[in-house]
Order: sequence, then C-alpha cells, then structure tokens
Amino acid sequence: MNTTLRRCLVALAVTLTLGQSPIAPAAAMSTAQEVAQGKAQSAQVDAHSIKVTDPFLVSWVNSVGGQLALHRQRRDINFSFTILNEPDINAFAMKGGFIHVDMGLLNFVSSDDELAATMGHEMGHVELRHVVKSDAQDNAIGILAAIASILSPIAGVLGNIGGELAAEKFSRTDELQADHYGERLAAQSGYDPQAAVDVMAKLGAMDPGPGSKADKAFIDHPVPQDRISHLLGYPELNHPTDSVIIAEAIHDQAEGRYSYAQAKLKKVADPSQRALVAEHQSQLDYAMRESGALAAPDGRVALASIEPNDPRRQEAVAALKAAVLNAQSAQTQAKTDDRLGAGELQNLEDQLNRVSSAMQNQSQGQAPAGPTPSSGPGSVVASALAHLDADISGTVAIAGDVLQTAPGLFGPNQDTMREMSEPLDDAAPLTPKYQALFAFYPSMTAGINKSNNQILDSIAQARAAIDQGITATRMLGDMVNATPPPTPSGKSGTPPVPRLPSNFSAVLSAWDAALAKAQHASDEVYAAQAIDLSAEITLLDVQSSPERYAAFAHALQQRFPGEMPPTYTQATRLGIPPGEIACGLWYAYDTHEQAQSVLNNFKNSSQSCEDAALARHLMGESLEIAEGLVYEDYTDAPQAVH
Repeated sequence: MNTTLRRCLVALAVTLTLGQSPIAPAAAMSTAQEVAQGKAQSAQVDAHSIKVTDPFLVSWVNSVGGQLALHRQRRDINFSFTILNEPDINAFAMKGGFIHVDMGLLNFVSSDDELAATMGHEMGHVELRHVVKSDAQDNAIGILAAIASILSPIAGVLGNIGGELAAEKFSRTDELQADHYGERLAAQSGYDPQAAVDVMAKLGAMDPGPGSKADKAFIDHPVPQDRISHLLGYPELNHPTDSVIIAEAIHDQAEGRYSYAQAKLKKVADPSQRALVAEHQSQLDYAMRESGALAAPDGRVALASIEPNDPRRQEAVAALKAAVLNAQSAQTQAKTDDRLGAGELQNLEDQLNRVSSAMQNQSQGQAPAGPTPSSGPGSVVASALAHLDADISGTVAIAGDVLQTAPGLFGPNQDTMREMSEPLDDAAPLTPKYQALFAFYPSMTAGINKSNNQILDSIAQARAAIDQGITATRMLGDMVNATPPPTPSGKSGTPPVPRLPSNFSAVLSAWDAALAKAQHASDEVYAAQAIDLSAEITLLDVQSSPERYAAFAHALQQRFPGEMPPTYTQATRLGIPPGEIACGLWYAYDTHEQAQSVLNNFKNSSQSCEDAALARHLMGESLEIAEGLVYEDYTDAPQAVH
C-alpha cells in the first residue's frame, strides 16, 4: 500500500541523513548506543503498528524467546519480543535485541521448535552484529519522524515508517550465517534443530508471488532450497547419530509432538537402541492409536450397538447432508462476495494512493528542520499521526487477510463432514470409536454449520470495514485539500509549531471504526476455523483409553502452562467433546479463569467455547493457532527434503 510515497520518503530521508554525517563502522558503536538506537527504532515501529497483546500468544513468544536468550552469546544486551498484527510470514530484528514477530509467522509454524528456529535466526542477526553494520536506516527513521511532524501535519501518515525501514535487507552471507546461528542456538536451548529445515521446506512449497503471505520471506532471504542445503551441512543436522535422533524424538514426545516423535523413531536402525526405542514407541502408540493391537485397551464402558436403522443415526445422516448443502451454498456465495471485496479493497488502496499524491504535492520543496520533539506539540502530532498510520495499515492488512483466508476454509469443513459421514454411510453397526463419538455428532454438526455461516459473514464484515475505510479516506482527502501548506521558517530558522487540522479527530475516529470492523471480521473467520479444528481434535478419539487421554492432557499442559485439564474420569463425566476441552483451556488461559469452571459453564449453557470467545472479544486468531498447535501434535511430521 502507498509504495510510491513510502519509497519517496525513505529515499529523501536516506539522502538527507547521508548528507549530514558519515556512516560509522559497526565496531565503533558501543552497546549503549546500539540499545538506545534499537529502543528508539522499535518504538517507532510499535507506534505505527497494531501490537498484539493476547495473553496466550505473548506468553508463547516470550517463553520460546526467553529460553533461546538463556543461551545467547552476547551478555551485554537483553532481548525483547513484540508481536505485530500483520499477516505476513515474517519477523525482523533491530539493534539492541528488539525482535518483532508477525502474526502470519505464528500462524505458519507448527510447534515451539519451528518458532524457535525462526526467532533464533532473527536473534542471530543481533548476536552476529549484522544489525549494526550500517546506521543509515536508523538515521533515516529519525528524519522520517521529523518529516511526519514538521514538514506537513499529515505528510508521513501513509508512509508506514517502521515497516519499510525495520525490515533491513541483509546480505546472502548474513542470512546464511543467521540460519546456522539460529539452528545452533535452538539446539543448545533444547529445541529440535530439524525444525529449521521444516520451516524452509514449507516456505519452499508456498507460492512466492506478491500476493502470498510468504512474499517477504522470498524477497528478503535466499531461496529456501539453498538454505536447506546449507542447514543440512551443519553439524547439528549432518547425518546425526541414532543416539541424537532418539534424544530429539524423546524431546518431541515430551513437548506433546507425538506424530513427529513417532516419525523420528522410525529412522533409528541401531540394534543396541532397540529396547529404548521400543519403550517410547509403545508410549507413542498409546498416544496415537485409538484402537488395534498396539493401542491401549479401551477404558470405556461397552456401548449399545448403533445400527443403520437406528433413528438417531438416520437423524445424524440427515443433519450432515443438510450441513453439506449449506456449505456448498455458502461457498458459492462466498466466491462472489470475496471477488467483490477484492475489488473494493483495490478501490480503497487506489484512493489512499491519490491522497498520498496530494500529500506529496503539498509537501514538495519543504525540508525538515529538526528531529521530532519528545514532548510538546510536536510529539502530540507525531503520536496522532502514528495512530492514524496504524489504523490505515491495520485495516487494509487485516481486511485483506480475511478476504484471502475465508474462501479456503470451506474445503476443510467439508472434509470434516465427509469424515463424520463415512461411518454412518457404512451398512454396518458403528465401530466402538464412532459409537463413542456419536454422542458428539449433534454439537459438531451444528458447530460446522455455524462455521460455514460465520465464514460467509466474515467476508461481509471485511467488506464493511473496507467501505468504512473508503469513507474515512474521503474524509482524509478533504482534510488534506483543506489544509494550507506549512508556513516557511522565519528568519531565525525556527520551524513552525506543528498542529493538527481541526477535523483530524473526526478522521481518526472514522479510521478507528474501520479497524474495529476489520478486527471483528478477523475474529469471526479465525473462530470459524477453530470450530473445524475442534471437531478434528474430537475425531482423534483421545478418550479411547485412560492412557491415551493422559497423553492428550499432557499435550494440553505443555501448550497451556499452569492450566489443569480434567482427569479421564472427570472428562468422561463432563461429556463435552475433547476439542471443546482444548478450546476451554485456551479460554481459561486468556481470561485467567479456572479451567474447570470454564468447562462447567460450557457444559451447562448452550454457548460454545468459540461463541464465548467472540462474545468476550478475545482474539479469534489466537484461538485458531492454539487449537491448530494441539491438532498438529497428532498430525505433524518432519518435512521431506530432496
């Protein structure tokens, strides 16, 4: 968005900066200077961005980052971590250890290990002093702030000051060094180094086009396959011994990554390790298998057979068929609505670009007279402009993410319904697994039906946000046209006192409303996706035995530290689906309520966990990420590389 203005401002800032002072070499920068510059740069980025404060996500990132930081080389700095509500699969580092992680990355990784690999890479840029090789961009940020607050009351509002400059372009050598450092740091911190390869392999399988969430990863870094080749040549991954593989698999199992650990143990060939491998394979079989000779004995009381002519079964079949038809209808409508939304979003961006051009014309020929003041009118103006910038970029990014995400969710919903339908279509009594799961069919079917409707509504909400943004942009344009050019400096050279136009607050309120609508659309679409993930967790049949449920409870405790899942006996008496239990623990973690009380409330009311989250305005994408991580404990495996 507004790339022309952004590049214009960046180019001007760099030119002015380089004209003022030479670039100091990295070695000349003290730690105090580095931290001070990084803190200022980070504050700029934060001011112009939508920061994520969701308790689960903040705790997750800080926990992984904190574990990595314990093993850092540089003891002269302390790392800090911030999450930005950006859909890109991206993270970036700043001087002094300020690490920013985009939501798109958190939704992309499948485990703590993958998050550690990516964060370790960014920490490597700090540890290896790549971030202090040039001061040009830091100086440019200071000049841009001056432009925003002095040159014109709204000149910098669409420049996204932080995002353009913070994503510093490192050399190919720097990137490969950071890859190796991150891999080594993750391994030293107790994480599985294979995760670095998994991340690269998944990135390599994505579309590298400009519309892709992985676009920044392709633009700013070497080709994923080249990075994989280098990673596999480093000691941590270069033909690891069977003892190393077993140790990594045991770590993965302890994390709750059962399918991943199981896949790793299959690679062990050393006969002397057979007993240890067999012990853990047996534990993993209990965690992964709901039936069969290798599964733990089914601990449930024998249930009455559910025959094909059972009215309850026929009712379930009819409900699923109706839900499938509803999904197909909603999907057809969604394609039309989404296409219209994409056109409306493009219209919004075009209008923003026209306003940007007007700003540039108004500012032409002016020059900043000094840095943004830390107090007084200048700081008030800068803060207000940063707020507006965050609103605009946030609205466009979040609404765009909904339009990109929503249409693809109908397919997984229909896959889940097919999985539920298959045993019902079989002309035989239900197996013990589906006899037990059958009690959850009404709530799961109703949930997926609601998910389909919610996906469709999220597109409508995103379009409403875009429409509000168009209205706000017209107001912004009117304000720009009505704002006189900045008064030239007087004889003393003192710059004019920056002031906001009188109708600025109305413009800001309009953009606040647009951002709120976009965030609501995002919460809706990701809560809808979480409904399907909850159903998939339930279909794993993790209550088939006390041993299998114990493994599930362990995975939940790893994912939501401090929360206590119900015991096997409590869970079976509670009678709510396991996916709802997982959701309930996330809800308890995010709201600081007792898990047992939360689950009892869900049991005794008609409100699902996802509905309760939306009613409390909790972050839908946080819920979807949490449920996805739990589900991937049972489905994830090392990526195949060639």
